[in-house]
Amino acid sequence: MKAWTRILLTSLAALALAGPVRAAGWESIESLPGRAAETVTVKGKPRTYFRITLSAPLAVTIVGPAQLRIISRAALAGTGAPVASYQLVALEGGTTLKASDEKAGKAWNVSAPNLTAMGEARRMTIDVPDGTHTIELRLTGTPVVLARLQRSAPAGAQSWVSLTPIRAARSVSVIEGEKSIAYYTAMRGQPVALRVVGPTTLDLLARLDFDATMRGVQSYRLRLMEDGKLMREVEFRTTKAVTASYAKLSDRVPSKFDRLSLPVRSGLHEIEIHLVSPAGGAAEIHARIPLPSIGNAE
Repeated sequence: MKAWTRILLTSLAALALAGPVRAAGWESIESLPGRAAETVTVKGKPRTYFRITLSAPLAVTIVGPAQLRIISRAALAGTGAPVASYQLVALEGGTTLKASDEKAGKAWNVSAPNLTAMGEARRMTIDVPDGTHTIELRLTGTPVVLARLQRSAPAGAQSWVSLTPIRAARSVSVIEGEKSIAYYTAMRGQPVALRVVGPTTLDLLARLDFDATMRGVQSYRLRLMEDGKLMREVEFRTTKAVTASYAKLSDRVPSKFDRLSLPVRSGLHEIEIHLVSPAGGAAEIHARIPLPSIGNAE
């Protein structure tokens, strides 16, 4: 039996045991490479937003089919500030996907550090087709807008196969609610190595280990390599997860998860995920690919 066939059958067997992972409702995007998240308190509850300015658009990578929902709030000059007018334009490769002209007055029970007042929420939803897409959000009008990003997929539209690495420093279980998800550890000099059959999209969920000395926002950098060649390098900024914990790893706390999607071309690939920094730290990786459609394959 060919190697790639064994890998595919093993993955499908694992899926049969674990059951498909399906998107349900909206999932908040908690971090973006190279961009700092900002906390907006809405009716007493903290929410993750990202800043968009006239000179600094915001880019987000989404794996479709899915939808991207942008909840925007203008930063107002004061509590008695007039209605803010602005336009958000969503583009991919320079092509406009959608534009939204908004006006918003002051929102009550909404606050953000270092901002006097926030505007009422305005929503824009973008349909994302199959594949990996990078969408840029550009602002005109008011100088600053904070945007909350959420992704969703139609119910039952996307199923995933979780991948078991061929090498990793260790495995850990992340407990969140009633769910237990297997992650695999990358440390300095000990990458997580995966075998992936393309064409497909490799979807990575990553969490930084927090120890007792780590406070506030922490950064970490991942490097993806194949045959000694750099595929991608990303830096995430993150904070401790509020609702997740590690099973049997009591001296560490997981961060909120970060997500990275990588298109993989045809053939069999061995991809290594290296932790570049922090030098003495550890990051946990959960890798998955969309469930292959083999019914019509030759």
